[in-house]
Amino acid sequence: MSKKGRNKGEKPEALIVALQAANEDLRTKLTDIQIELHQEKSKVSKLEREKTQEAKRIRELEQRKHTVLVTELKAKLHEEKMKELQAVRENLIKQHEQEMSRTVKVRDGEIQRLKSALCALRDGSSDKVRTALTIEAREEARKLFDTERLKLLQEIADLKTAKKQVDEALSNMIQADKIKAGDLRSEHQSHQEAISKIKWESERDIRRLMDEIKAKDRIIFSLEKELETQTGYVQKLQLQKEALDEQLFLVKEAECNMSSPKREIPGRAGDGSEHCSSPDLRRNQKRIAELNATIRKLEDRNTLLGDERNELLKRVRETEKQCKPLLERNKCLAKRNDELMVSLQRMEEKLKAVTKENSKKKKKK
Repeated sequence: MSKKGRNKGEKPEALIVALQAANEDLRTKLTDIQIELHQEKSKVSKLEREKTQEAKRIRELEQRKHTVLVTELKAKLHEEKMKELQAVRENLIKQHEQEMSRTVKVRDGEIQRLKSALCALRDGSSDKVRTALTIEAREEARKLFDTERLKLLQEIADLKTAKKQVDEALSNMIQADKIKAGDLRSEHQSHQEAISKIKWESERDIRRLMDEIKAKDRIIFSLEKELETQTGYVQKLQLQKEALDEQLFLVKEAECNMSSPKREIPGRAGDGSEHCSSPDLRRNQKRIAELNATIRKLEDRNTLLGDERNELLKRVRETEKQCKPLLERNKCLAKRNDELMVSLQRMEEKLKAVTKENSKKKKKK
């Protein structure tokens, strides 16, 4: 009887130790899951920070490239303008030299003619010479006027044809620039729509992952609460087990005190003690069975939680793999968008300069 009571008293103690070990395992597993979830959160935040830093760095590089291109273009434009000015200066100098040589020749001819007229005046009659000189001067003036008029008319015709060609080229250039600017605007708008779509999809995936992480946090919090209740229940069972051990010890002492040479009385006392202790033992066995059932439930919950954690890690890795090409595509689109913006600004500046020059020419006319 005492051996049976000892064995039955040791079984709840072993079960309680096993329950405590299982609870410790569950606690360690929960802490590991919390650590892994914290690491996943830090990875997500790190990815977001890297994304913003990369976008900032790309923006700064593009700005530097744009500044370098603008300075180079300014230098090229200045150089071209200086070359054009040098060519115009040389042409003007040549024209001036030609005009000077022509006027010198004309004056030399007039001087020679006047010298010959003076010689004739000295030699002959003055009236005939005067009339001849006036007629000759009129003829010369008329010839010079006709030649100058023809020259000016030719220059006017050449200028009109050149102006017409310049106006046609300018209108064609303005039309082409407008078409190109419209194409660039449409392409820029499509790129902006693609970038906004990719950004919206990535934000949606991040929100979904954050919602899943929050749900897992809530599950872990509920499991921790349940674990605390289970530990309290185990402590209560341990106290009940200690009380049961004390009752068994008292029953054993009563058996020892009531032992006598007569065998019927101890038998009856033993039967009474067994009868008294059997409901407690049955109740204890029932509680132990309930504890085993709760342990099995906790183990099942633990396996389910581990499967959910593995699934969450798998989904996080898949999301990282999906986000990587999206980020690369976003970088390429942003780069292309900046290039299109620069080319669009350049075309608009060129269009403004051409329209300004055209308006100046119209005002001069």
